[in-house]
Amino acid sequence: MIKTAIKKILDKKGFKLIKKEEFLEIIQGVEGIYRKTLFPHFPLENPQRTALISSLIGTGIHEAIYLIEYLNRSLKLEGDICEFGVAQGATSALMANEIKETSKEIWLFDSFKGLPKPTDKDKLKDDIFNLGSMEKYEGSMSNPVDSVKKRLNEIKFPLSRAKIIPGYIETTIKTTNLPKKVCFAYLDFDFYEPTLIALESIDKILVPEGVMMIDDYDYFSTGIKSAVEEFLLKNKKKYDVILPESSAGHFCILKKKK
Repeated sequence: MIKTAIKKILDKKGFKLIKKEEFLEIIQGVEGIYRKTLFPHFPLENPQRTALISSLIGTGIHEAIYLIEYLNRSLKLEGDICEFGVAQGATSALMANEIKETSKEIWLFDSFKGLPKPTDKDKLKDDIFNLGSMEKYEGSMSNPVDSVKKRLNEIKFPLSRAKIIPGYIETTIKTTNLPKKVCFAYLDFDFYEPTLIALESIDKILVPEGVMMIDDYDYFSTGIKSAVEEFLLKNKKKYDVILPESSAGHFCILKKKK
């Protein structure tokens, strides 16, 4: 139903280069469809949110809507929000915009040196940059810390409420004072080992009904799905697993039970 309705919107616009204003209209139209179908309590239209969705890199409209929906469901809970794998900070800004009127802090973890060395569990499933092998992805997707700060400044999010943690997660998770409680975490670490470390670390501080959303599930590297499955072998009774509509993208959601 959703897929058909969205196709009508896109067909009406045509498969062609469109103006930014037209793209913003498409985003608003997709939001409206989700609001009428899956997410009746999805936040009302917000021009800044729409603009931030249009600026996302590697995260589609559908996934962004799921992210916003489950983040907003979590805001009534105690705890801060986290992102693991920040890249340019586009998703960071989208989430920060949603918590701007709250007292919550956003914790942003990234090496800012690109992807780490893949493990044996990271088999190349979708060659997104056409590099030919998983080993060639080491060091890719590197972005400076300042790009994240710039995006947060553009939406006037106070940097005093943004905890930016540079470095590879296997080191920083041991040396950083994590928040005492977390209500929402977005994981986009691409590979098996950092994803599993993040899942196990957040599990300890995620509040009941809190959410972990994991990007690239069963996509790009086989390591993401392997990490989630390994985590759930030990913690399945603690979480509800939510998979999106097939057309919405490659991600999964783990919601902690009461």
